[in-house]
Amino acid sequence: MIEPSIKAKLKTIVGDKYLSDDPVELYCYSHDLVSRALSWVDDNYRIMADLVVKPDNADQVKSIIDLANEESLKIIPRGAGTSYGGQFLPIEGGVVLDFSRMNHIIKIDTEDNYAIVEPGVLYKDLGKVLRNTGRGYWIPCNPGSADVCTIGGMIANDASGESAIKYGTTKDYVLNLKTILGTGQKVQLGRQVKKTVAGLDLLSLFVGSEGTLGVITEAALEFLPLPESFVTILGYFDSIEVAVQIAKEIKEMIIPMSIEMVDQLVLSGMNSYLSRLTPKMVLKIAKAAILVRLDGDEKTTSDYANRIKNLFSRNQHASDIKILRGLEHEYIWKARDGAGPSLLRIRRPEKNPSSLIPAILDFSVPYSKIYNLMEQFGEIMRSHNLIFTRMGHLGDGNVHFISTVTLKSKADVQKMGDLQEQLVTLATSLGGSVSAEHGCGIWKAPYLGTVLGEEVVELMGKIKSIFDPNNILNPGKMYSINKLAIFSN
Repeated sequence: MIEPSIKAKLKTIVGDKYLSDDPVELYCYSHDLVSRALSWVDDNYRIMADLVVKPDNADQVKSIIDLANEESLKIIPRGAGTSYGGQFLPIEGGVVLDFSRMNHIIKIDTEDNYAIVEPGVLYKDLGKVLRNTGRGYWIPCNPGSADVCTIGGMIANDASGESAIKYGTTKDYVLNLKTILGTGQKVQLGRQVKKTVAGLDLLSLFVGSEGTLGVITEAALEFLPLPESFVTILGYFDSIEVAVQIAKEIKEMIIPMSIEMVDQLVLSGMNSYLSRLTPKMVLKIAKAAILVRLDGDEKTTSDYANRIKNLFSRNQHASDIKILRGLEHEYIWKARDGAGPSLLRIRRPEKNPSSLIPAILDFSVPYSKIYNLMEQFGEIMRSHNLIFTRMGHLGDGNVHFISTVTLKSKADVQKMGDLQEQLVTLATSLGGSVSAEHGCGIWKAPYLGTVLGEEVVELMGKIKSIFDPNNILNPGKMYSINKLAIFSN
């Protein structure tokens, strides 16, 4: 509970219109898919922010942080709330900073190829502006939530997606950040240059820090010329093992923009999405499918598309191989991006809530271990009689698993925790990481010590204490383990 006198001070900073303590609005800012389901069976997961505040500029952000230090308030920076790790959950209450008003594109520089934006700018909106500037440009890190995520959220979580194999992640495009530390100090990190070794790389330290070190108020991002041509090669296979082997052969031929594998259930989910579009497009239901996306000049993409199609055709386990362009190319990638939510359309309704098993969403392992991870994951899930899907960005070893546990009691929460431990042990035994692109937040924080070593986690906590000595910024995430992240009694 925040005292009325403190609310009055916050209203003075942002204006009465941009502060809310309405319980309905607070609820919308206080849960993700996991915590919302858990709250049905355990009151401890009924998380609630105290206030939502919408600043308009960096000076207001600084004033809010200064007040937070004076009054021991917790501050939770929030973009669009699309992350899966619970990064934006106000698990200790406090003030949610909604950056939707700080949504201005400040500058587009086509001579030095950079854009300066505020944190609330949508990736989609910046992309439209860049496509229509000069000869056309883009920032190709392309997360799955590209239509709704904000630039600030992407930077805070080092977002990425299907194009990481060729184009890297958000951090590869961040040139410069203006941020306000947990101390209230304004700092600028980086310069408007691609290369610099002047001092410690604090810029990279802040990219992916999940709002725990400072609050981003402005960012300079590099952009690239938009490719002339995009094309997709689609092939179906009678086993996941063969699909993984074929993807390796593609990597040895060319580094494409994307190499995606989806399984039988994901194909069904993609079809549920595609059924709403015109003209109609129906995917074959097979054990596995591979989508290879190429970009570049027209001749090069056409040549390599035919070479990859021939590679598929020579494999006796492949079928229905197609080269997709234009609308079909666009549709299939929209369906792939929406594959997770589309799975909900083909599920039978349940009386009880179901929770995603949060720690399994985006493991990464060395390429040689991908099939081992997928196969052993399947064995574990079948032993628990759970329905599951397997898909992934095969080019960079990032595998996505989706499964849910039906929650009828706290015993089911315990079951979910035991299952998570089993799956994390599997991934780490194969030399993998518990998170490739979704971050740690609250749900994966308990496993950082397993992956990195407890000494490293302790060191990260010490680094946080330098930038945020009063622990006001996004507490209970990544560096420390909150009791809510441990699904046990």
